[in-house]
Amino acid sequence: MNAPFVARVLRSYQQRAATWLYEHDGAFMVAPLGAGKGAAALTALAELIRDKHRRHALVIAPKLVATTVWPTEITSWLHLQHLRIAVLNGTPERRRALLATAHEREVTAIGVDLVPWLVGELTAFADDHPLFDVLIIDETSRLKDPSGKRARALLKVAGRFRTRCGLTGTPRPNSSMDLFMPAAIVTDGTLWGRAFVPWQKQHFRPRDPFGREWVALPGAEAKIAAAFGTVAMTVSDEDMPDLPPLNVVETHLQLPDAVMTSYRTMARELFTTAERRTIEVASPLIATGKLAQIANGFLYGAGNDDAVFVHNLKIEWLHELVESLDGEPLLIAYEFIEDLRTIRRAFADVPTLSDATPKEAARLIAAWNDGALPLLAFHPTSASHGLNLQFGGSRMAWLSPSWSAELTEQAIARIYRPGQTRRVTIHICIAMHTVDEMKRNRVLGKMSAQEAFRRHLEQI
Repeated sequence: MNAPFVARVLRSYQQRAATWLYEHDGAFMVAPLGAGKGAAALTALAELIRDKHRRHALVIAPKLVATTVWPTEITSWLHLQHLRIAVLNGTPERRRALLATAHEREVTAIGVDLVPWLVGELTAFADDHPLFDVLIIDETSRLKDPSGKRARALLKVAGRFRTRCGLTGTPRPNSSMDLFMPAAIVTDGTLWGRAFVPWQKQHFRPRDPFGREWVALPGAEAKIAAAFGTVAMTVSDEDMPDLPPLNVVETHLQLPDAVMTSYRTMARELFTTAERRTIEVASPLIATGKLAQIANGFLYGAGNDDAVFVHNLKIEWLHELVESLDGEPLLIAYEFIEDLRTIRRAFADVPTLSDATPKEAARLIAAWNDGALPLLAFHPTSASHGLNLQFGGSRMAWLSPSWSAELTEQAIARIYRPGQTRRVTIHICIAMHTVDEMKRNRVLGKMSAQEAFRRHLEQI
């Protein structure tokens, strides 16, 4: 619930992290999801400003986190309430006006989606401007792609910032290669350089002739982890406050024989028939998406507004789950737009965080945490990082597994984080003998690799 303001005290590991970030001009804080990384970074900033070393911080975060979480974080802590913050959103003209007044406050936040625009605007500011005092990147994994426009743009200006802080709970969501670009930005290339390909060839080899997949050379993983550990302060699970139990319930559904026949035809022949319509695809890659649609109960024909019915097993599963909860609030993760339409047909107009404006998202989050929303839908790609939803409920349902271990872990952490007092249950619906099983197995494998890496960081 949105409780009245109560003075909060930093945990010991947050104090250590604040000191670490204060003392280093390029450093990471690696901590479990919900550990309060933002409060630690803001504490370091407040102390840097107090000691007249820095004047201002530019915060880059996932869009919803920048607009809803960071402003709330400042008002939630007595020792941070003197900090003034503005969020760069809205029209380009409004954003430019806020950039121009950055020297009048201590914090400016912006969504990671606007990084290319931001970098273009920063060229107009002198190197000694407050905007270049401190750069805080919340969820550095969003910048892991070395060919991504956002990461490449930010790398160009990283060296202009006097202090750079990276905050993450998932430093290497897929492999150790995900560490390179965030490290290049946060350390301005001092750790491994700024060129990805030479570093990649030094530590990895291609698994196939086309270089689509790479595997680490013997000893490379430990070497990379050791080097990263020199610039990262890691919080262990043991440092975290005790959380209630987490229970994951997988429900395996057997699709009807006719649906499985259609499924196999699409997998082998790249076409299938549903509702007397023939739907074809051009490649196995596109077919994989169609197979996921069939598993969920529909097929897109000419586009996202042209959905052909296949089965209703998953929405029946969700309906039974909602009835069994007897009014207990439930977060619902969906994959496709048609999934959301199906949910809304079954339960009236269920609100969603995924296409909400910042103002509407803040209203929905407050309503959820106040217990006023029995159902709230979200898409993992747009609402999985940084949001605090632990006060409104302890149940989450996935109509289908995600392909991404990072998004899965981050989404669950919206309700399984400090402040949660009830047993958390995650319900996952899996269509048997379909890509649902492939997705789930892939996620479980990557989550265990992530955990092993984080444990290794704790030991070095």
